[in-house]
Amino acid sequence: DKEDTMQLNITGNNVEITEALREFVTAKFAKLEQYFDRINQVYVVLKVEKVTHTSDATLHVNGGEIHASAEGQDMYAAIDGLIDKLARQLTKHKDKLKQH
Repeated sequence: DKEDTMQLNITGNNVEITEALREFVTAKFAKLEQYFDRINQVYVVLKVEKVTHTSDATLHVNGGEIHASAEGQDMYAAIDGLIDKLARQLTKHKDKLKQH
């Protein structure tokens, strides 16, 4: 079952994790599986400090761990930036695994 593959944990720091925000994060992370299909655990921390929205994620994947962080003017922008960074790292990680 595909849904059992990725465990997504979202924590808010001065941020209320609304249903809409949770759905947005879930949909974005589901897209990452097209870059790398062995994402096991995902820990996402969303935080707001003054006017800065920061999203931070650690992915436990086959063959290692991937971490990225991004800032934005709002939380959705921060998450978009985070997903872009993670997609690039996952692609690199996959290439590295292929070389072995």
